Amino acid sequence: MWGLEDMLIEDIENTDRFLFIFEWLMAIMSRYLCPMPFGLVHIEHGDKNELGDAYGAKEAAEQLVSMTTHLKKAFRNTDLVARIGSDFWIVVPYTPATEKVQDKVRSIIRDSEHEGLKTAAQNASIFSFPSEDEALNQKLTELGGAEFLTYLKKNRHILSCQILTLD
Repeated sequence: MWGLEDMLIEDIENTDRFLFIFEWLMAIMSRYLCPMPFGLVHIEHGDKNELGDAYGAKEAAEQLVSMTTHLKKAFRNTDLVARIGSDFWIVVPYTPATEKVQDKVRSIIRDSEHEGLKTAAQNASIFSFPSEDEALNQKLTELGGAEFLTYLKKNRHILSCQILTLD
């Protein structure tokens, strides 16, 4: 059985793979005139300091790792799931962000609560690419993967095609 340290290392490696593939996808979109559509979901799982204060550092880390594992199982094998801090990012290739993605996110959060995960998620933002916002498409070609995700998180209320309140 894996310990928390092993799970955290796997989580870090998963994030590195996610960013590598996401940056490749960004490069493809900037290089070709006919980019492939994909949805990008951001789930805000609360502030990691608040989680640590509420549950203790070890249990908060276990909850975050468990949620990552749960999300990976819940989405398709072709979807990319990663945790960066206490934020979860899911790339859903070939599927524009639609009502279907919205319903899936709500269902996954609901299921995670039934499985004993103490979800602190408040919001999920759904983005669709290529975007109708040309300035956003330009940022996609100019920024690195982590920088772009930070930009989206900071501007999610303006840029997302849908924000879900999860309770």
